[in-house]
Amino acid sequence: MNDPERLAPFGLMLDAGMPEGAGLSGVIRPSPHLRLHIGGAHNGLRGALRAGLTLLPLRGKFSPSFSWEFGHAQAASMKTLNQRLGDRTQLPASSMERVGYTYFSTHLGLEFNATRRLSFFVRGGMSVMEMDVPSLQKLDEPFRDSLSPVETQSWMMRKLEPSGKLGFMFFFG
Repeated sequence: MNDPERLAPFGLMLDAGMPEGAGLSGVIRPSPHLRLHIGGAHNGLRGALRAGLTLLPLRGKFSPSFSWEFGHAQAASMKTLNQRLGDRTQLPASSMERVGYTYFSTHLGLEFNATRRLSFFVRGGMSVMEMDVPSLQKLDEPFRDSLSPVETQSWMMRKLEPSGKLGFMFFFG
């Protein structure tokens, strides 16, 4: 029961990064070299669900880490953004209310294990994002006539971009 080498198997991770924003996840540590997490994130406009795994090849105060994460940000209302910006001169963005995105990130990082129960990390790498954008056909009547044929069609965008994350984990159990 009081094994000094035993690590607490469950934890909470609080982090901030791109592309997902700020997040909170539950963490399971099945071994000293593997962590699994599942949770949510919010980027100020929309919430996201995410899951990932982290490999820690070395055990010590400082350890390199290799992480993979998959997430999906749900569709958000662009009205929220319009209200924040307060710019009523822009075209209505009603069709953007259904836009969400899916991402896959891979990161290389460094973890500082302050105690058996508290770890800090910084990670950087790349993310692939995919966003499906619906047709702008549902704009209000005055704007519909100004659409080009391309804007009346739905489209998908995929891009590769740098990403990063900073956070900490607290373990218990």
